[in-house]
Amino acid sequence: MNITKTALQRPIFIFILMFTAILIGTMSYFGMRKENNPEVNFGTISVNTVYPGAGPDDVNQLITRKIEEAVSGVSGIREVQGISNEGISAVVVTLELGVNTDIALNDVRTKVDSILNNLPKDARKPIVSKFDNSAQPILYLAVSSPSLASRELRDLIVDKVSDRFAQVQGVANVGISGGDQREIQIRLKKDKLLQYKVGISDVLNAVQSANANVPGGKFVAGGQDVSVRVKGDFTSVDMIRKVMVRVSDPMNQNAKAKLIPITELASIEDSIQERNRVARLNGNDTVVLAIQKTKEGNTVEVNTAIKKLLPELEKTYPLKFTVSFDESVTVDEAIADVVFTLILGVFLVSAIVYIFLHNFRGTLIVALAIPTCIFAAFIVMKAVGFTVNTLSMLGLS
Repeated sequence: MNITKTALQRPIFIFILMFTAILIGTMSYFGMRKENNPEVNFGTISVNTVYPGAGPDDVNQLITRKIEEAVSGVSGIREVQGISNEGISAVVVTLELGVNTDIALNDVRTKVDSILNNLPKDARKPIVSKFDNSAQPILYLAVSSPSLASRELRDLIVDKVSDRFAQVQGVANVGISGGDQREIQIRLKKDKLLQYKVGISDVLNAVQSANANVPGGKFVAGGQDVSVRVKGDFTSVDMIRKVMVRVSDPMNQNAKAKLIPITELASIEDSIQERNRVARLNGNDTVVLAIQKTKEGNTVEVNTAIKKLLPELEKTYPLKFTVSFDESVTVDEAIADVVFTLILGVFLVSAIVYIFLHNFRGTLIVALAIPTCIFAAFIVMKAVGFTVNTLSMLGLS
């Protein structure tokens, strides 16, 4: 009652409050991040391990079961599910509701690190990550060139172009797929291996030993300690061709082993890596860039900044960029639809009030009260860290 009395006695004060709410609400609306969906924590952690060349049974016995046993002791776990495929192990940890995902992630990572020595040496280090809907790419760019070959195109993008995108504020990662990648291939000659009685492991050990970059101690010079490193890693294909393989006489174990060049046992070729994934645009081979934003990044602002950078890159390099997916367009369209729904709702409510009451003053009160409450809600949303997304706008409508 007192609020109504104050509103009637002090109309200017109430008008200033409404104007302030609309003004601050407008600033809050444009200051909030615009996303397609709200940030959702699913409480899911995955542990992925690559074991090249291993079958599903070996992956299950040597990796998946060991990781399952290690992470099962973490508190707050509801379910642990292991999936073993050829060459890859995936362990999915589902947490109970209310469990802090970041703390559980650190606990799972600690448990996995404690069993690294028990995993096969050829297996790659397990990757522990949590499911985050904000980590999905927000922009896909297809890159082509009229003058560059596929390998040259990918090398240019990896060496120079991707760094330009990574410097844009709000960009977390730039993924690259498609195109040819350089690979130095050592193709063994079966007849020569049998002739010299040399195994594949002997050739492999010779290459690994020659491709060394190890510390060599230190020495004192002028009162200063100077570190020494023995740099023997390969910098060219010719260096690989000069590798010597130790060959012993199987008929006479006491005979002195001799050294033969690796080119006698294999051919060294500067080739391209076999593709397991192909990227095409309109049937033509292309390289695809997947842009991921940071958790605090604004989808619309990040994509706008990247698209402004494209003409400059096309002038600098012989490249053509094609936007194959832009989430900011989806976000803008979804929010525009909801805003239109809000405006239409206010109009319909005001029209119905006027049709039934035939009171212009009452209609004006309704027409001003609803938008004022919405803008006031924007202030609260900004204060608690919400984003402008489809669900939050639907809640207001």
